[in-house]
Amino acid sequence: MPGSGSPRRQQGATDRELQQATADALSEVYFRDGGRRAADLLVELTDIEQIQFEL
Repeated sequence: MPGSGSPRRQQGATDRELQQATADALSEVYFRDGGRRAADLLVELTDIEQIQFEL
């Protein structure tokens, strides 16, 4: 499984926990812009089969 070597996966995180961690990170960086906007926005990821990021 892709991502199975991630630190959170190695710590025993469930798929739901990984989805929530991803949603939290995306909401902070992309939607809330580091606290400058959309402070009360709730972001949820649902029905995800695969997601990839490049840094």
